Amino acid sequence: MILNLLFSESLRQDNVDTWNKILNHKFITEISKDILSPSKFIFYLKQDQIFLKAFCKLLDVACHIASDKQTRELFQGLVVSTFNHEMPMQNEKIHQLEVDNIESTGVSIQKTTHEYISHITKVSDSRDLDLVLSAIIPCPWTYYEISELLINRDIRTEAFKQWIRFYSSKESRKQVMQLTQQLNKLAGNADEKKKIIMRKYFSLSCNYEIEFWDMVYSYKSGR
Repeated sequence: MILNLLFSESLRQDNVDTWNKILNHKFITEISKDILSPSKFIFYLKQDQIFLKAFCKLLDVACHIASDKQTRELFQGLVVSTFNHEMPMQNEKIHQLEVDNIESTGVSIQKTTHEYISHITKVSDSRDLDLVLSAIIPCPWTYYEISELLINRDIRTEAFKQWIRFYSSKESRKQVMQLTQQLNKLAGNADEKKKIIMRKYFSLSCNYEIEFWDMVYSYKSGR
């Protein structure tokens, strides 16, 4: 590990291979080239909607176990952002793409989605904010970095452009910065045994992120 590295950055460094696989995933690459199948994007959005409902429950737990007002407000803001803005944005993209492509994909939960939800539910049941935040942060952090990679690409598919703009917004950047700052603060008060567990949950969430992208990319319409 690099000395004097902030805890959040050390976690990212520990998982750099998985992190780079996420940023360079075929799903993301095909968005960047504007060639991703609309049916795959619809399937992704619908699976992500299922995941985000469980993710909001995890955020709600974080609100209740946070020990100070500022931290509670951070997680409350994330619940509002996810439920009132992110999920409606996704629904709008689903409707737009299904109308444009005259295709509707199923919404049954897939194995990987179910396993990712089981992972964050287990973390939620611990009611330990250190662990909850460690499991939460790979999702918004990687999404922000993905959007930063794509924001200046010449992408004409409107649904892709709007999706990228959402995750590259100033609000998304602010949320990721606040989450990493909070994680570093918690780690500063944690003993080495707790930090090992925090690293474990962060790594597990990174692995589930790449598995999620693998799952949605492998979708074939009409199956």
